[in-house]
Amino acid sequence: MKRPPGVPALEQAIAHPPAVPQVRAESDLVGLDRRSVLAGDLAGLSVAVIAPAASALSVPFVLMGVVGPGAWLSAVLGFALALMLAGVFSQFATRIAAAGSMYTWVTRSLGPFPGLLVGTSMLLGYGILVAFGVSQTIRRSSEAVASTSAGEPGVGPWPQWWIGVVALVFCLLVSIRGVRVATRLAFVVESALVMGLLCLVSLAISREGLPSPAILSLEGADPWRIILGATIVLGITVGFEASAALASEAERPFWSVPRAMTGAVLVAAALYVVSFLAASTLVPAPGHARGPAQRWFPDTVDAHVADVVLSSLLAVSFLALTLGAWNALARVVFSFAREGILPAALGRTHPRWASPVGALLAIAPFAIAPATVTLLAGREVGPLSTALLQSAVFVLFIAYALVALSLPVFLSRLDELTPGPVALAVAAVLLTLALAVVDTVRDVRDGDPSGLALAGGTLVFGGLWFCWLRAHRRRALRRMGIHDETIRTDLLGA
Repeated sequence: MKRPPGVPALEQAIAHPPAVPQVRAESDLVGLDRRSVLAGDLAGLSVAVIAPAASALSVPFVLMGVVGPGAWLSAVLGFALALMLAGVFSQFATRIAAAGSMYTWVTRSLGPFPGLLVGTSMLLGYGILVAFGVSQTIRRSSEAVASTSAGEPGVGPWPQWWIGVVALVFCLLVSIRGVRVATRLAFVVESALVMGLLCLVSLAISREGLPSPAILSLEGADPWRIILGATIVLGITVGFEASAALASEAERPFWSVPRAMTGAVLVAAALYVVSFLAASTLVPAPGHARGPAQRWFPDTVDAHVADVVLSSLLAVSFLALTLGAWNALARVVFSFAREGILPAALGRTHPRWASPVGALLAIAPFAIAPATVTLLAGREVGPLSTALLQSAVFVLFIAYALVALSLPVFLSRLDELTPGPVALAVAAVLLTLALAVVDTVRDVRDGDPSGLALAGGTLVFGGLWFCWLRAHRRRALRRMGIHDETIRTDLLGA
């Protein structure tokens, strides 16, 4: 069969693309699997990181207990602010595709020092999210195993640790195998979890009926508690922007990343609404013996069966959270390494599967560390990582506000400044900082200043890191803000 005319010339052009003025031959992020992740898979990763199914099963009960009347208004405020932040981030994501996501956006707007502060916050926040996912996977898996053997002792420390190691190795191997495998798995798992949650909600509503309109009453509502509840709701959406770290690997980054971020928040909000409707009918009467897990099941279902089902769902959800957060964190570490901020070995990619293998491997010890420390101390796995996450959420609130603050400068530098995005950014900054202050005041009143201390520590560490880089690696500071650019083969393909 004769080859069409011009095919050898085309192959030669692809192998040796012609020089184009001001267009580089390769990207700074060369080695990653460019233009491969589909929009649905990208959304699956963002959804996995915020774990909406796990949150929807428990947060409505927590919110009703903390806020009381007006708990629904807390949810409206929290999710509305998350959507505003998604709108702000989308302004960046429609213009720049960067593995460093938020810290790259701020660096391009305000310079390397604010960018490094946001990057430090991301390393801390995403790292704690990964460790939280591993710890909660251990905890929920252990609870499921213990529930299957009623009357038998619970899972011992070493078996729990090995559960964590298995989860860690699974996430690591899947991530190294390639970004498309990791994101597709996250999408499939989250789709199954959403279906499982909807089944539980449907069964609860069919059994108990829909709640009365009285649940929307604000009689006796406390404004302070409503705002406090909004901080809880915003806290469960932390990480929705994780898909932005995979922008350079997305098939259509400027189209799919903004939709992935916004879609993740909308999915979380929708699941919360249906769970809240069901949960408001499931609040047990005083003296009711059934526990939180069993509220979702009829009285005819054995308590141990209910615990096994719900604990298994939660374990799978937290495993997906670990996988998603790990991949997002690896891209941030990879970007820092390519810029020279971190050791160059962390910017190494797999020669066949184009995954940031150096960064993925470096994260593993930190992922299992909190669970290991807890088990060695003879304590229950989970509380330590949960406390760390609550403190890290405050740090990420500050990072979100700084990103929003940088948007007008970013648009001004592109000569695209318009009133709408500026108003959105200002509102997001003020509301995010207001909720961060409320969260801090609550913690300090409760005698827990850990969030404030962690934010202060992040600021000090970021400042010292910047001073060291300025003294020893000025070129790395000048390189900060690398992102995926149009290269010669892109023009040839077009």
